[in-house]
Order: sequence, then structure tokens, then C-alpha cells
Amino acid sequence: MPKFDTGLVELGDGIYAYLQWDGGWGVSNAGFVDSDDDGLLVIDALMAPSMTQEFVRAMRTVSSRPFSKLINTHSHADHTNGNQFIEGAEIIAHQNCRNEMLDAEILARDAAVKSPPRGDKPAWIRDDWWEELAVVQPSLPAVTYGKSMSIQQGEYQLTLEYRGEAHTTGDSLVLFADQNLFFSGDLCFFYATPLCRGNLENWIDICDYLLESQIETVVPGHGPIGGSMEIADMREYFEVIHTRTRQMFDAGVSLKQAMEQIDVGEFAKWPESERNAMNVAHLYGLWDRN
Repeated sequence: MPKFDTGLVELGDGIYAYLQWDGGWGVSNAGFVDSDDDGLLVIDALMAPSMTQEFVRAMRTVSSRPFSKLINTHSHADHTNGNQFIEGAEIIAHQNCRNEMLDAEILARDAAVKSPPRGDKPAWIRDDWWEELAVVQPSLPAVTYGKSMSIQQGEYQLTLEYRGEAHTTGDSLVLFADQNLFFSGDLCFFYATPLCRGNLENWIDICDYLLESQIETVVPGHGPIGGSMEIADMREYFEVIHTRTRQMFDAGVSLKQAMEQIDVGEFAKWPESERNAMNVAHLYGLWDRN
């Protein structure tokens, strides 16, 4: 993975990405727009309270304007746990994102992490986050949309687009057409193994859409800022794991064997390679139900 620093990157007049090295489990990216008329529009919160608070401090080095809107690109904790710390913002997301955040199974899982009595710490949660997560309170989107939603944030025009189930059931792309810029949420993992909890075939179609759009700059959910080259690499990974997993499934290879044997070639060097087995399990589960 190309080296990058945690902190703000100005993408255009008043538009910023906030990147977190190294983009691993729970270490995601965010962003914001500083509008003269409408305050700050924030794109995603972060995993641990201290991470979102550091993000807020970084925003305050640029602007003292109040928070007006917070877009959650999807429901996962590393993009929504910090919602409560973007104080005063109206939270916006796809309707499926809100539904996932309300899902009883998800709420039960999160409660086990956040509330006493607490169980064993999940392996992917860092030790220094563990105590922090107990103070997180669910902060749900108040405004939802279906297919697309246009937002005029002062002088900035942006569009939220839903292209169907992919990483989750409720992923939003945040498009700044005038700036030739996307914030992708976890529809893009750059130089890191993606995790699929939705529809991988449709995710490939979304990669094609992004490539056809010829957008120059993409802020991924994890990893450094990139563009068409990184999207093409991610798409190739999806093709490889989908094709090879399907071959094993059709040949009657057991799930356990498939998870152990999956070979993604050059993509095995990407961080979080344990997700390869997780993606195999997800695909087997989908195909077993059909």
C-alpha cells in the first residue's frame, strides 16, 4: 500500500478528505465540505470516539462553522459509531442503511461490544478502542432516500446515488460532479482486501459504472485516495474471487475446504487477507440459499 498520513487532504476549494493510516479493520476515511452559507457537511463518522474527536479537531483547524449535515455512506460501525460527536448535524443515509442500523441482530451484536456486561473483545477491535466503545450511543439517520438525492450545500452541489446492494444493502456514493470527485464509502477499498456483505455481482457492475464515469478522484472507505487504476484493480480482485469460488462451489468442494484453498493470486498480498475466506463464506451462503 502506498504510504499516506492520517489527516486532512484538500481536494478543492472547501472540500476535504480525512484519511486514516493504514486503512485496516475499523480504520476508515471520511470528509467534509466547508460552505459559507450552510455550515459543514460531513461525510461519515469514525469507529472509536477518539478517532471522530480527532477528526472534529482537524475540521476545526479549517472552519468554526456549525455542523449542518452528516452523510453515512453505509451502516458499518467504522462509519457510524461517531455520529453522536458530529453535534447538531442532520444525519442522511440510504433507507437500507437506516434499516440495517435498526436490525435487531446488529443491535444485539453492537450492544455486546458497547454495553456492560461485555463479552470477549472481538479480535479485530483494537485494545485501545475497547473501553471507548462502551460510550457509543446509536445515532440514526433522520433523512433517508431511495434511488438518489440531490443536496445543495451552499455553493456546492452533490448527489447521493444508490446503485444497489454491494458491500452492504445500503451503500451511498457521494458525487461532486463539478469537481469530478466521488466519496465512495466502502464501495471502494484501495490496496486492501474488500469485505463483501451484500451482492458481489452487483458490486462488479458498480465498479464498471465508476470506471465509465471517468471520475478523476475517488476517496475510498479505506486506503489512499485513488482513481480508475485502483478501481480496476479492485474489480479484478472481485472477478478472481468470484470465479474461483464459484468453480469450487460447483465442483462440490466443502465450505471449509474452499475457505482454506481459495487462491486470489497477486491479491493475496493485500492487507486483511483473512477477508478472502470470509468472502468465500459469504458467497457460499448466498448460493446455498438459491
